[in-house]
Amino acid sequence: MDLTKRVGLNIRAIRKSQNLTIDELAEKCDFQSPYLSDVERGERNITLQTLNKILDALNVSPGKVLIPEYIDEPNTSNVRNELIQLILNLLEDKNEDDLMMLLNVSNEIFRTYK
Repeated sequence: MDLTKRVGLNIRAIRKSQNLTIDELAEKCDFQSPYLSDVERGERNITLQTLNKILDALNVSPGKVLIPEYIDEPNTSNVRNELIQLILNLLEDKNEDDLMMLLNVSNEIFRTYK
């Protein structure tokens, strides 16, 4: 799924989880409802300033709209693969010591929360 579509779907999911109508969110952002509707459908390529206004209005961090969400993605294997790719991208420039530390921390987390 492309980033514009993912961001739009995640904005919609967050808005709905906060029981906001599209009109209410549009008002909080000082946008027109049809514009925000286009954003939510992934039909508008928005600027960082626009994204920031929406994030402020929803009171969420950028990660909430940038990462894939299981709710919006019917094929969970695609989400899993996309998450793995995002993790690999984060690790590409790390040195061996950082990777070993991350491995150790991850093992502890998974042991603790089994």
